[in-house]
Amino acid sequence: MFLFSGMISHPPIPVDQLEEHVARLRANENARFSQEYESIEPGQQFTWEASNRELNKAKNRYANVIAYDHSRVLLQTLDGIPESSYVNANYMDGYRRHNAYIATQVLHCDTLISIITNDVLQPSPVVIIIS
Repeated sequence: MFLFSGMISHPPIPVDQLEEHVARLRANENARFSQEYESIEPGQQFTWEASNRELNKAKNRYANVIAYDHSRVLLQTLDGIPESSYVNANYMDGYRRHNAYIATQVLHCDTLISIITNDVLQPSPVVIIIS
């Protein structure tokens, strides 16, 4: 699991404490929900150099949805095709399972075919598509 600065001020909440935590956030007409949201640091926590490369920008359906380098899904590189390993998708850990999911933006048809034909789904049979 990657730890980042936000986890220090917003640690995970154990399931048996979730109901009580949500009740506290709902106090004063949900004021604490707003306070907690506003306290989250904006900005990127990791690098996204591959998403920012000129050859890959056209593969990103949305310019503001990037793939972080540290957990990026890598396709098999095709001979003679620069940046052919790039797809805008990241592996995500699940509960007690590393790389349990793949999160991606709405894919172009050719990108979806690349993911399926590259056996990318082997470690992560669940794909979460963000639209």
